[in-house]
Amino acid sequence: MKLVKIFMIVIALAGCATTKQSFVFDGSSPESTSNGISKVIKKLKGAEKPEFVVALMRIQYSDVNSVTEILGNPSMMNINYQVLSKKINGLNYYQVLKLASKSKTTAK
Repeated sequence: MKLVKIFMIVIALAGCATTKQSFVFDGSSPESTSNGISKVIKKLKGAEKPEFVVALMRIQYSDVNSVTEILGNPSMMNINYQVLSKKINGLNYYQVLKLASKSKTTAK
């Protein structure tokens, strides 16, 4: 019985690790992007969740040149799946983080 519990824990941990690598975002629509982001966020643990959300925001704002562009566009005040769908289509979790790291946008 103890061996079965250990096996189940190993399988669960392996499943979380492979989800990040194997899951590819479908940016064909804002809805599919939203669903993919929700699926990944549910699998993340602890500090990974806010790190991922900040990465998404950095990607979303990467083409913004001034605060007035954000303030003048209410859809930019939250996660904009229309914008993200074009930028993260075909990427996995790690590629999203890497793309965000290239953005000059910072979160404070």
